[in-house]
Amino acid sequence: MCRRGDAGSCHNQGWSRAAERPGPEEVSKVSDQTDRPGEHYASQHESFSVAAEPFAPQAGIGVSLSVGVFGFSVIMLGLADARVFTPLATSIFVPVAIGLGVFGLTFGGIYELRANNVFAGTFSLLYAGFLLATGLILRGTFSPALLTTAGADGFGDAFGTWLLLWCVFTAGLTIAAYQVNMPAFLAFALLALAYLLLGWANIAGGTGSFTTFLTKAGGWVLVLDGLAAWWLSLGLAINSVVGDRIPLMPYPYGQQAQTEAADVAPLPAR
Repeated sequence: MCRRGDAGSCHNQGWSRAAERPGPEEVSKVSDQTDRPGEHYASQHESFSVAAEPFAPQAGIGVSLSVGVFGFSVIMLGLADARVFTPLATSIFVPVAIGLGVFGLTFGGIYELRANNVFAGTFSLLYAGFLLATGLILRGTFSPALLTTAGADGFGDAFGTWLLLWCVFTAGLTIAAYQVNMPAFLAFALLALAYLLLGWANIAGGTGSFTTFLTKAGGWVLVLDGLAAWWLSLGLAINSVVGDRIPLMPYPYGQQAQTEAADVAPLPAR
């Protein structure tokens, strides 16, 4: 917020105060000298307009939003797959994924790309697309035609393959997340495992005990994944206000405590 008397703040936001503008007599002096040959004088617009600074958010500013809304989405789906509530209510995942997850991940991803954070911008926008596409599939927008044409087994194979493809991609992102911090690494690692279990369950098909086990296991892994995403989201959001109260355990793991211990001066010998 630009405050009166704060010249630096006003200048940084691209605003110029009226008190800093020249008076009419100074403008007339400049205007009276414009007839000198061979000399160029800037116009009033060139002289007095202040260029606004380009918008450049800090890297990581959109991550808290992205992983937070993603956590809500995967927890709701995980609770259904884990049979915490009836699987017949799985469609509740659709409005949560589209209304909350897609929009939050999109906004967070745009901010991260604008901040030149390629990793966060990439996973945010790609998982926004995943939630939108998966929500439309589970909502039944495309499922009836697929079920009619390919049958239940064919649809299960197709949807299972869709999840396995995301398992491979997420496993690749997990390698990079390991270099960030512990909650980021856990969120991607658990998500890749959940994709594997649920993709396998859909390909196996049927209502047998093995398929049920895979589905429930995948659901509980999704719940844990959402909690890890919330850990990262809340840590980034809360620590920005109150300081480093929520440990995020940044990479390289274990060396931060050693560095802090080394910085403590030893007590003098008695």
